[in-house]
Amino acid sequence: MDYSVTFARHYSRLVWLLLNESANIEEQKAALRAAVTVSKDGAVTFATQDWRLSVNGAPLADALTGVQDLTAQMIGHAVREIVVDQGAAAADLLGLARILAAEAVPGDGGDAVQARIAALGAKTVHIKVAGKEVLMPSRATGSSSAVPAGATPPATGSASAPAPRASGATKRVSASVNSGFIGEDSGSYLLFSAQQQPKGSAADLLQQLDATKSVNVTTRLLDDLVTVSENAAREGKSDIVAQAFHGIVSREGATPESDLKRAYGMAIRRLTKPTLLRAVAQMMPRKKEQIDDFMLVLARCGEDGADALIDQLTSAQSLSDRRIYFDGLVRLNAGVPALIHMLGDARWYVARNAADLLGEMQAEQAQGPLAELLKHDDDRVRRAAITALSKLTSPKAVDALRQAMRDSSPQVRMQAAAGMGGRKGLRSAGTLTKALDDEEDQEVQLSIIAALGRLGTTDAVQRLIKAAEPAGGIFKKKPTALRVAAVQALGEARTPAAQNALQHLLEDKDKDVKQAVFRLLMDAQAKKS
Repeated sequence: MDYSVTFARHYSRLVWLLLNESANIEEQKAALRAAVTVSKDGAVTFATQDWRLSVNGAPLADALTGVQDLTAQMIGHAVREIVVDQGAAAADLLGLARILAAEAVPGDGGDAVQARIAALGAKTVHIKVAGKEVLMPSRATGSSSAVPAGATPPATGSASAPAPRASGATKRVSASVNSGFIGEDSGSYLLFSAQQQPKGSAADLLQQLDATKSVNVTTRLLDDLVTVSENAAREGKSDIVAQAFHGIVSREGATPESDLKRAYGMAIRRLTKPTLLRAVAQMMPRKKEQIDDFMLVLARCGEDGADALIDQLTSAQSLSDRRIYFDGLVRLNAGVPALIHMLGDARWYVARNAADLLGEMQAEQAQGPLAELLKHDDDRVRRAAITALSKLTSPKAVDALRQAMRDSSPQVRMQAAAGMGGRKGLRSAGTLTKALDDEEDQEVQLSIIAALGRLGTTDAVQRLIKAAEPAGGIFKKKPTALRVAAVQALGEARTPAAQNALQHLLEDKDKDVKQAVFRLLMDAQAKKS
């Protein structure tokens, strides 16, 4: 592999780490060390064109980690080219990477990044920005040559010769240069200069996107839409952010694989920021009829979209809003790492909501943190953790439910019993049987009996038969409520042994027990006929 590609791989990963894993210092050091080592083999030049990144003139594969991020950051900062000298200094490489990973200043033509580079005092890395130099076709040959913005190109012919009359094509190119980009006939483009602002609303720009198939025009319009979205977010106009973001995402999905689709993808990467995604999520309760549109955007942005929903869920003031965000997260089936982190939140309701969501998502990777949550001081949180663990299938989740059967809170024990009722197997029946023998709280006893009925195993049915039987001896009497609950559980078990026990209980002396058995048998008969 050419050294320039190897350098690009390590350096783009460094930028990616600074963007996405800012706390991962060790990985950042490793990527920087690798880049410094490879830079000793020769100089490297990064350049962007048509939303693609090239290194030393050769296109770089988007699949490499961080390549698309580096491309998006260069375009966002209006950096057209980066030159890394042979044997570049580590401090210069790291400083530039940090500058590129910082949030760009929209429409400044690269002024901000140039100021930061100057402050860095780097001597072994250099940049060219779109706002300081434009490409103009040579009047003599038609080729492109670099001319500083605002300068006059050299005249052809003798010094006294009059300037040739501009043709229609030349006028169009000149107009394009003055507006900050090269026309679509030239095959290349430049970003807007600092003085230029997007012309038209988000709706206008989206309409213009539909009217063109030119990569150059598309990239210009997408850049405008990104700027419009960022400006709208700063002004609190979430509806405009959502409109523009959805417009880009939906058009990307409808575009076949091509440079056009790649341009849409890079624009989405630039839009994938917490402030913009939060603006989209905020629209969900306000425009319920467009929830599917907003969910399309959040789903396209993956974990970042899920994080935006989680942020809104934790801060929502009304139950209806929380329900909308909750349902959205379940639809996404994403955001598990963030939700696991939320389990440790000091606010009990945040931890409870996170546990509920993890359960709905059946996130097996959350089983350990959910089990730890059974030590939480608030029994509401412990109940939510049990509900979530009940929806997981791992042995660790089952063990956690068994431990919860000994919780100090009756409500927690009831929830654990309900969870155990969905676990077929001898161990579940044994756990519930022992718990019923030891339990003193009648409400919990009723929950355990119901859980045994749902299990319906041989051991569970035998324990239910014993619970439904009248007490032996003159001075012993079982609570009628427990016996009736056992009868109902036998009816749910529907095994031959359970049916036989119910037939015997038709002659029971307790009127309530007899009536409960009669109703069950009549219902069963009605279902057969």
